[in-house]
Amino acid sequence: MTHLTHAPGARRAFTLARHLKSAATAALLAIGAVAAWAAVPQAAIQAAPVGGHFLDRSAQISAAGYTDREFFISGLARTYRASSTLRSDGKWSAYVYSSNTPYNTPLLVRRPADPTKFNGIVIVEWLNVSSGYVLDIDWIMAKEEFLRQGYAYVGLTNQKTGLEGSKEKNPTRYAAGNLPNDDISYDILSQAAKAVRDQYQVLLGGLVPQKIVATGHSQSALRLTTYVNAIQPLERVFDGFVIHGRGNSGIKLSSGDLRGTPSSTVIRSDASHPVFQLQSEMDVNSQSDTSKATDSAKIRYWEVAGSSHSDQYMLEGVYSVSTRPPASCEKPANRMPFYRVQNAVYSHLVKWMKQGTLPPTAPRITRSSLLNRIQRDSYGNALGGLRLPEIDVPIATYGIDNSTTGSFEFLDLFACTTSGSHEAFTASRLSTLYPTHADYYNKYKAAADRALAAGYLLPADHAKALQQASTAPIPR
Repeated sequence: MTHLTHAPGARRAFTLARHLKSAATAALLAIGAVAAWAAVPQAAIQAAPVGGHFLDRSAQISAAGYTDREFFISGLARTYRASSTLRSDGKWSAYVYSSNTPYNTPLLVRRPADPTKFNGIVIVEWLNVSSGYVLDIDWIMAKEEFLRQGYAYVGLTNQKTGLEGSKEKNPTRYAAGNLPNDDISYDILSQAAKAVRDQYQVLLGGLVPQKIVATGHSQSALRLTTYVNAIQPLERVFDGFVIHGRGNSGIKLSSGDLRGTPSSTVIRSDASHPVFQLQSEMDVNSQSDTSKATDSAKIRYWEVAGSSHSDQYMLEGVYSVSTRPPASCEKPANRMPFYRVQNAVYSHLVKWMKQGTLPPTAPRITRSSLLNRIQRDSYGNALGGLRLPEIDVPIATYGIDNSTTGSFEFLDLFACTTSGSHEAFTASRLSTLYPTHADYYNKYKAAADRALAAGYLLPADHAKALQQASTAPIPR
């Protein structure tokens, strides 16, 4: 006897039922996503006086057709607590513990003045507060890509230390600012994303966002790790994440939460939206457990050989809006052009979010099997990892150690110890490695071409790198 499901009519009925079930499941998931978005409280947005705000970069970006405006976002923020043990696999669960903490804090918006230049992507940066002031680190690092591709950018002050630093610099402008604690920082991030989506007429001058990305460096990356693992599954307000220079774990959900974070945490393997993790050599040297990350359909992890937590390029961006003189360090800061890799990260993320195109993978920095130490070549440069032409065709040792020779104040000490070092090769070594400039350039171009083909350099940065190499005084 023929089994019932093997009959042609039965097969069609079975197939139809299966498709209906899949459609119903998709509809329920879509409804759930909308419901999660709707659960985020609506914040109030107020425009601040034009100009004169902290981190005002108007003079730097106006020629590129960009505006730089500050707003204040306010409302009632929620706090979260863990509903179970926070495990090392990152599959954290959380619940809303309270929902009535008033706040008022600044956010800045940089966007193309010409709507036709907008690429539809809004980058929301969790501004870094490690210095005691807000710093737009990921703007500094990726500004070339943001400006040339037409991204809109939002810099959010959602930690108390950052707001207090702004008040110190301009007590009058930020007098109404109110961030009673950092427990509400996660929800303020969600509310800022919702405001971008729902109040784009005010915040973006009418530019309609297609995708919203959260990004953050260092301490902000630690908090974004917690956000991705615990908050994003609940709220789903972001379409993608860039976590730059993170530590081994995250930061617990609130100060009153008895459940702390484990010493080591990966990004959850069932992440709902793309998460790009970008680490310098210095990051993985001190936070080696981050190398446990596993690439998947929603996770990418890159380690850049020869790079440091901060570097010369980053410091120049910080000092361009700082009234503080540059720190005096024992060695010149690291000059590996890490920022070019970060440019590529955002470009890949956009294709990942919009088209489902997976970014390329990258090898991990090589470590010894015995002590897990980073392995180095005869010049002191790291082996393995994502490699830019500067490390494959070296003219210097790109180190991760430095110290201050001047002030031992925290800001100066921090600037020196995190910026790594650049120790140029001697003229005799350069002449041995590269007998002629043409020899140097040809080797450099071959390495740059490999990085371009691998997806670690964008075409615009590849062209810029070759132009610089063509005029470099090598050998000396």
